[in-house]
Amino acid sequence: MSTKTKRYSAGKGLIWLFIFLALSLLPLLVAYSGDIPTKRTLLEELGVVLGFIGLGLFGIQFLFSGRIKQVAPSFGVDNIVQFHKEIGIVAIIFVLSHPILLLVSDWEYISFYDPRENLPRAAALFFATFGMIALLSTSLWRVSTGLNYEWWRLIHGVLGFSLVFIGIVHSIQVGHYLNEFYKIAFFILFFGSLVYLLVHARMVRPYMAKKDPFIIKEILPRKDDCYTLRLEKKSAEPFRFLPGQFTWITISHTPFSLQQHPFSFSSSAENSILEITAKRIGDFTNTWKYLQPGQTAFLEGPFGSFTLKEKPCFLVMGGIGVTPGISFLKTLADRKDQRKCILIYGNESWKKIPFREELDRLKNQINLKLIHVLEKPDKDWDGEKGLIDEKLVTKYLPEDLNEFDYYICGPGQMMDKAELTFRKQGVDWRNIYAERFDFV
Repeated sequence: MSTKTKRYSAGKGLIWLFIFLALSLLPLLVAYSGDIPTKRTLLEELGVVLGFIGLGLFGIQFLFSGRIKQVAPSFGVDNIVQFHKEIGIVAIIFVLSHPILLLVSDWEYISFYDPRENLPRAAALFFATFGMIALLSTSLWRVSTGLNYEWWRLIHGVLGFSLVFIGIVHSIQVGHYLNEFYKIAFFILFFGSLVYLLVHARMVRPYMAKKDPFIIKEILPRKDDCYTLRLEKKSAEPFRFLPGQFTWITISHTPFSLQQHPFSFSSSAENSILEITAKRIGDFTNTWKYLQPGQTAFLEGPFGSFTLKEKPCFLVMGGIGVTPGISFLKTLADRKDQRKCILIYGNESWKKIPFREELDRLKNQINLKLIHVLEKPDKDWDGEKGLIDEKLVTKYLPEDLNEFDYYICGPGQMMDKAELTFRKQGVDWRNIYAERFDFV
């Protein structure tokens, strides 16, 4: 497999962004096309406009949950996840503004919430109102409230689907703007197509994965309470990925499970045995210690644009965030690629470096300069100490800055400091790649 990966331009990313925003405005444009029976006050119209735009923004969210591979390389998974979160918040604010502005303009609209006039309508609108609040709060404060990831994922999907469905039915039933057949047909086809992306991700892809399972060959314990799963495909057809990519994995007798989580590969792209490594810090990874060889796993992917490119590498990574970097270095070793690589690797202590022995071995196989940074070093440690900051990153930057590609993965604060340092020192932003797995 070649080390060359297509570099996607900022222009292509802007095209996709324009497409997303245009799609979100389509429901509004269709609703306001043709004849509208009666005009309303400016405040009423503003409430309606925000409602249609919010519904459109909710719809395009399924483009992200559908995991479309053609989209991710244009933005990067890191940017897509952040965009998904922020647009989701904007969509909820817009949709909630819809009834608020209508009620402010005319209190008679409260009749829509009156169960004595129309019980199904009132129940649906109450569900939608509180559902949006629940969707927002469970996404922003899942960790602090202790909500299980699998349950959050179910709640997120059910609420997202339900809110879009209620929004479409409500728009059609009101009928003031969707008063012609072509408008109704458009809304059903448009949102139906977007919702199908969620159905495809949750149903069709697991069905396809069921036909091509993996077997857990080995569970390797590592330092700092980390474990590596070594996986082998049952079929003879190889599983191809680019070093640095990740997969969604389900460990169960069936792929139709809520227990699906993303992890970077920590193995060489040249090896038929796949490896993923994680720290026991969540409900799912806490079970890895008790897994047994021979158990079935299902993989979906690969995904991600945080991949090894053509240039020499400058990596700033922390803790278990080094896994895509390990995949880079192992792949270079297997390909006998001697390009220059610099890895600044932060950990709490010498005893808690998950890949310490492997990195020592790789130093002797490839052109790797390895800088360990320890937050709590032993007294006899003579290497770099403390946290990775601007001064430390600048110290090891190469003279020919833009002859390198720059990769950042690890704790958020470390990533922010490293990226700002690169930009401040004159690194071209197109050479900087960052990966965060803060999905919620």
